[in-house]
Amino acid sequence: MPENIKKKPPVKKRRPPKKRTFWNKVWNLIKRLNNFTTAAHEDNVQREYHLFGRKVTFVGFMALIFIALFLIVLAMNDRSVSTDHESIIITGLPKEFEGYKILHISDLQGKNFGQDQSALNRIIGNLSYDAVVITGDMVGESGDPTAFYALLDVLNSRKPVYFIAGDNDPSPLLDQARDNASQTLTLNQMVLSDWVLGAQERGAILLNSPQKITKGSSNIWLLPDTFLNLDIAHAVELLKEEMEQEKESMLIGIEESMQALPFTSYRYQSMLKAEENLLTYNAHDIIIMLSHEIPTDSQIYVSQDSLTQEELKSYYPAPDLILSGHFCGGEWRVPGIGAFHIPSNMSARYGWFPNQDYVSGERSVGGTVVYTSPGLSVSDDTLLPFRLMNPPKITLITLTGELPASFLD
Repeated sequence: MPENIKKKPPVKKRRPPKKRTFWNKVWNLIKRLNNFTTAAHEDNVQREYHLFGRKVTFVGFMALIFIALFLIVLAMNDRSVSTDHESIIITGLPKEFEGYKILHISDLQGKNFGQDQSALNRIIGNLSYDAVVITGDMVGESGDPTAFYALLDVLNSRKPVYFIAGDNDPSPLLDQARDNASQTLTLNQMVLSDWVLGAQERGAILLNSPQKITKGSSNIWLLPDTFLNLDIAHAVELLKEEMEQEKESMLIGIEESMQALPFTSYRYQSMLKAEENLLTYNAHDIIIMLSHEIPTDSQIYVSQDSLTQEELKSYYPAPDLILSGHFCGGEWRVPGIGAFHIPSNMSARYGWFPNQDYVSGERSVGGTVVYTSPGLSVSDDTLLPFRLMNPPKITLITLTGELPASFLD
């Protein structure tokens, strides 16, 4: 080869470009943020930068970051369901019910936690319990029971499920009875709303009269709050008279009585069952009451007045435990302060800056223990429809009659 011809330098092979992973993108975003902060500090001026093809100032960029983080926290907080484990002491609890576990669920408000309630399924599937109680507002004002039904499918009738309606749920009873011209409908099918019938088809029990849970020779009674301080014998008498009057009016063709009779008959049958069950109540039985919004302390104290032998034939005694919901844990909470507001016109200041003992958790009213569920969602009438610093919760309650060691010191 001639000496005057220079050799060409070897051609360097280019490395294939690295794939951009998630962490590459995060690192690039951090470098961009660093460039923004450095430029703003060195120039001491408000400059514009390009972010995703758009002009953004440093202040605007920081505001976007803050909003994004805030929304992420809200999303995680509002979807991350947890379980509260509560041990509730009931004086005189029969030994057969020592350690009895109740899964308490409230205020779903038609919300889905994953497809087919998959998030709730993961949590509930790992819990061991003896019964499920649901204290209302599961459907919500939308009236769509799909999310509620999905939850009932998760529960899958492994244990008995008892439920009541809440103030935001559609009424359990129809406005107008279904036509039963073919005489094939039951009384329940004539008067109960579709969402209730659908829940019953999935194994849930509408608590419209006392239900007895028996273990050995001992009983727990589940009651709706409509039976608090109720003279059952008198209620049966009034409903019977009303039913007879409506039957007489039907004979002369009064349309209003024809529409009212199925509902009066339904209420009469429920009250008659309650009166019959009361005859089997004994002083060692435990009463657990389900209430969407907790009764007032004065109503609970009235129920604790001593009953005469005659009154015992007509009244259920004071509940040993009341389970409620409605307040949704205060919806918006601040650590160290608590809830700003609860939806209660019966509370001081119409629920603003409430006594935190009333918002959620356990407290005592005389001889009655009250437990209010933090719930799963927010009430439909809330100003901002999400929870803040207040993750959705279900509660696993363990009943015990044993005092902890700290009580005995």
